Amino acid sequence: MRRHIYFWVITISMVIASGCKKYTDITPKGQNLLKRASDLDLLMNVDYSGTAFTCVKQAILDNDMYLHAYNVPNTISSNVQTMNKILITYDESADRAALTLTDGPYEGLYRIISTVANIVLTNADKASGDPVLLKQLKAEAYIQRAYLHYLLVNIYAKAYDPATADKDGGISYVKDIDFEAVNTKNTVKEVYDNILTDIDAALASDALPDQPKNAMRIGKAFALAVKAKVLMSMRNYTAALAATEEALKYNSVLEDHRSLLSLPKASRVPVRNGLSAADNLFYAVNSGFLPTTFTPTYEILHDWYEPGNIIRDSSAVYNYDYGYLYIGLPGIPVWIAPSYESNQAGMTTSDLVLMKAECLIRTNKIAEGMEEVNKIRIRRIVPYTQLIAANEAQAMVCLQRTSRIEFLFTWRNFINLKRWNREGKYAVTIERTINGVKYILRPDSPLWIFPFPRSATQFNSTLTQNY
Repeated sequence: MRRHIYFWVITISMVIASGCKKYTDITPKGQNLLKRASDLDLLMNVDYSGTAFTCVKQAILDNDMYLHAYNVPNTISSNVQTMNKILITYDESADRAALTLTDGPYEGLYRIISTVANIVLTNADKASGDPVLLKQLKAEAYIQRAYLHYLLVNIYAKAYDPATADKDGGISYVKDIDFEAVNTKNTVKEVYDNILTDIDAALASDALPDQPKNAMRIGKAFALAVKAKVLMSMRNYTAALAATEEALKYNSVLEDHRSLLSLPKASRVPVRNGLSAADNLFYAVNSGFLPTTFTPTYEILHDWYEPGNIIRDSSAVYNYDYGYLYIGLPGIPVWIAPSYESNQAGMTTSDLVLMKAECLIRTNKIAEGMEEVNKIRIRRIVPYTQLIAANEAQAMVCLQRTSRIEFLFTWRNFINLKRWNREGKYAVTIERTINGVKYILRPDSPLWIFPFPRSATQFNSTLTQNY
């Protein structure tokens, strides 16, 4: 229903035409006719699902999972060069841009920015209706625009480095609804500066609700979580800590897997409704039934899951009977829990707890940081043993291991690993072995930066690749 409302509003409010030379060729253009608060409120009812929020390529790259429903050995041995083969074998020599004619996240995220956030921000001050609602809609649109640009810059550019961000090529930060304009590519620093400006404008208005009307609308907790995420990427851990602590005042509920243990093992399949899950700060996903049909890698199963993990060791989620049939590799299970709707591209309170943990660890509050890490672990491990770290390095090992499984099959693993790799202090060299052959992904590999699609670069000459 939400998707029908979204497209209905777009249809009645815009003259649809093909072509968009701004960054892709698919965004609708025309004169916007939304002039009432109620219309803009409907417009904000975006269904945050679909290819804009797919993270399968990133999850394959960071070795969370194998190819989605592909025979892995056949893909590797094929003489045909494909993006799947490049990602699974970590082939840095391949021309990825030539293979990327279109791209779901690039086109989809910019579409939402242009046809939702920017339309609300353009029209809210002159629209008729409830001024309190209009103020809230502006604040939501600022956070929406900031978050989607944050995803974009982390997919298609280098991770933020304070020493080089003002020189590193980034993405276009789109603020207008002039669909014929060409938006020049900004530097990474310029993108982050714009993100923070939007976030601060939203928070300064004090117009966001304490609790949003549903998990696909924006409240204070998510706005503060986005600010914390951005500040952590910029390595400002003190300010990020303050933002996470403030966000936790609005939602501190954590998902708890221990409830599964009261059921017979064959029935231990978690149930999670994406829109109503209490721990969701903001819900965005490629498809609601995912990660069902996803296959964790050998390294995830054996090196990253802790002994006693409830999902791996005590539930019926991982099915080993179908793994070989599904991807052609022995000993690898398929995640089968269609009633579990993971929050792949949004954020949950687990984000807040683990961001708080890292900020505490990075500011030499080791015991306090480990306390936050253990808040997650006690709900995931049986029998549970509290972890203690003597220093920052030990604490970060614990945090990275916990975070990797907590955010399995989501955007967060890709963005976190990329962030740690760019910093260098806690970089992770990824190794995967398939049929006796080892493939290595270096922390500074260009593969961490995904190519702009030709659907964008053919219209915008400033979009030179960032790798």
